Amino acid sequence: MEHATPRAGIYCRLSLAVMGDTTHVDEQERVCRRILPAAATVAYQHVYKDNSKSAWRRDRRRPGWDALVTAIRSGELDMVAIYHGDRLVRQPRDLEDLLDAGAERGIVLVSPTGTYNLADPDHQMMLRWMVARAKNEIDHMSRRMKDGHARRRKQGIVRKGGRGGRPFGFEPDGVTHRPDEVALMRECAERLLAGEGAGQIGRDWDARGLRTVTGAQWTHGTIKKMMLRPRVAGLMPDGESRAGWEPVLADDLAKARERWEAVRAVLEGRAAAFSYATNARTHLLSNLAVCGPCGNPVTIRHNARGRQLIGYGCVTPGCRKTHRAQEYLDRYVVGHVIELLADEAYIAELATPADEGAAAEITELEARKAAAEQTLATLVDNPHIRPELLAESIAGFARRIAEKRAAIAMSARSRLLLEHAGIDEEAFEALPLGTRRALVQATYRVTVWPVSKKGPGFEAETIELTKVEE
Repeated sequence: MEHATPRAGIYCRLSLAVMGDTTHVDEQERVCRRILPAAATVAYQHVYKDNSKSAWRRDRRRPGWDALVTAIRSGELDMVAIYHGDRLVRQPRDLEDLLDAGAERGIVLVSPTGTYNLADPDHQMMLRWMVARAKNEIDHMSRRMKDGHARRRKQGIVRKGGRGGRPFGFEPDGVTHRPDEVALMRECAERLLAGEGAGQIGRDWDARGLRTVTGAQWTHGTIKKMMLRPRVAGLMPDGESRAGWEPVLADDLAKARERWEAVRAVLEGRAAAFSYATNARTHLLSNLAVCGPCGNPVTIRHNARGRQLIGYGCVTPGCRKTHRAQEYLDRYVVGHVIELLADEAYIAELATPADEGAAAEITELEARKAAAEQTLATLVDNPHIRPELLAESIAGFARRIAEKRAAIAMSARSRLLLEHAGIDEEAFEALPLGTRRALVQATYRVTVWPVSKKGPGFEAETIELTKVEE
């Protein structure tokens, strides 16, 4: 049934800047409303918008487009107004969907550049030619972009900028260092390796008025994200290839790689026997010491009004059998930690940090693994090579790389303890809380057992300190 007053839909889409025209969708709508009366007196049915949606990427969903095609199929529209043909379709597949939906009903496309009837074979041919031409332009543009990216990768260069227009530590060119920010990143690495937590460092930087390149506050997440980037080691995003800029964490590439691997081990939580992710706590042994009867961590308990601290205690339902005064338990545990760090025999037995040389071995193993993967990918040119042997070699390289990284992670504990060997009580108390907690966790497992009698005094025999071994 034909309607005396055609029912029109308006479709607007904001294309990507690299595709040419970027007229805003609201302006596109105004243009479409102006041209519709010239075509017919219409009843505006609906405006379909896809804001900042690409029409040439096959995997990109366009909700406005999908709704428009559905409306055409269901007979809700007689014509569609568009700002330009490339706002509507850029893929031949999309055009065929539109023709399938609208050709039988003679849907009319109205735009400032022309009017097309989807039922007219000549108009269909013109639309197919226009879309094919646009697709060809996109394919050429995509090829040039990919070639450019590949060329830059070979030169050790990545795309510039980021959310703040540049990476932290670098000028907008992505290559030139900013000395003040590089100094901060090196400071961050030292503090992480000394046992401070990322969140703690972020809070300190915020207190000093330091901000990210976007002007945001530093957090555990932003510190971690920044320090885990291969960029800080002078590497490309693959973590293997040499980049076109100098490393941040050290002047020498090999040393920067070693330092980055050590920082990575700490931040990714692979450090043996203790965790650095404890700095969010506000008390030394909260969630570090455990209740002997139930094995769950103890935490700080308050009085009934929740104001005054009354010490560490088990809060596990059905247990709640242990409780200790915070001051006495902290002092007791800290005394044993300081005593152990002053024990020359204990310090001498610590494993020497495995950073030196390990990162270089990882680099070599990764290069050999990449070469094996490349050979595997080109087996058609190397029919004499057995693929199962290559696959076994690749798996072997991966295992050895994992072992080397595990060794670096294991050495994080030794590095922390060696850094603080011989420390006295005053210096210990001056350390950031995160570092003090890390030292406790790296030296002793603290188990609190119920007291044998009530009353004043501190029963040291009910505190079990188990030395942490490698």
